[in-house]
Amino acid sequence: MTVDGGRAPEATVNRPPSTVHRFMQTFTNQDITDYYDHTEPHYRQWWKMEDSMGLHYGVWGPTTKTLSEAILNTNSRLAEMGKISPSDKILDAGCGVGGSSIFLAKKYGCRVAGITLSERQVRTATSFSEKKGVAHLASFAKQDYTNTHFPDNHFDVAWAIESMQTATDKSLFFKEIKRVLKPGGRLLIADVFKKGDWKIAETPVMQTMLNGWAMSDILSIAQLEKTAEKHNFALAQNRDVSLEIIPSIKQYYRFAWLGMIGTKWYNLFHDATYFSKTHYKTGFAQYKGWKRGLWEYRLLSMVNDE
Repeated sequence: MTVDGGRAPEATVNRPPSTVHRFMQTFTNQDITDYYDHTEPHYRQWWKMEDSMGLHYGVWGPTTKTLSEAILNTNSRLAEMGKISPSDKILDAGCGVGGSSIFLAKKYGCRVAGITLSERQVRTATSFSEKKGVAHLASFAKQDYTNTHFPDNHFDVAWAIESMQTATDKSLFFKEIKRVLKPGGRLLIADVFKKGDWKIAETPVMQTMLNGWAMSDILSIAQLEKTAEKHNFALAQNRDVSLEIIPSIKQYYRFAWLGMIGTKWYNLFHDATYFSKTHYKTGFAQYKGWKRGLWEYRLLSMVNDE
């Protein structure tokens, strides 16, 4: 696999994800890896990945003009909440193609360790960091953020943009982050959250949205706080930025229409993978779920409270 903008190899998987437990689909680490490997070309084409180096929603402000600016603005807003400093040692848990790690290293001069399940993403992130001149500060490795190789009390900050909710068992995420963070360390999260009391088994639109991203289910803010408190994380800041990502939601919806046409045409002549064939559907589902008030987007700052 190369970082050349071409389509990811599609011969590895051509099946639905691994396990279904009565309406709630669960995903293995390999399923999650397959999702990111097989959809990276989509993010390059539609989500301006070469410019923003991000795979997440963009937070828009009064002066934001482009999607790439909005995606970078998500990094800025979260970093400001976390009071990032040059002396911080940061874990980017679920680093994607390295955008946040590179942003933090370049803006603050801090050291960042980005980890992802995808070897392809490690190569892409490493290439981006070299191009941006921060390879000496930002490093990338294939690791599971629920079971890392780092020593105890190693990081000042743990950073998780749209990665925490991917864990089927969120408690495992908090347990490992607790272990590798120093006492008083900060956990910074940007993610989608459940809004309302719907159940995944009874909400097809959210099944389509989440399963299309290799996610089983998401927590509400109340559920997240309860889980975090069990691991002695105290919520310091909680900002609802749902209104500020509306332009991103709408752009994703428009891209879904274009992606649907391209996907259906491609599938006529190629043996596409499960995620490649269904990825465009998440664009429709996230828009419908937002219109129905089923999810929200928040920026959180938590403290490892000993």
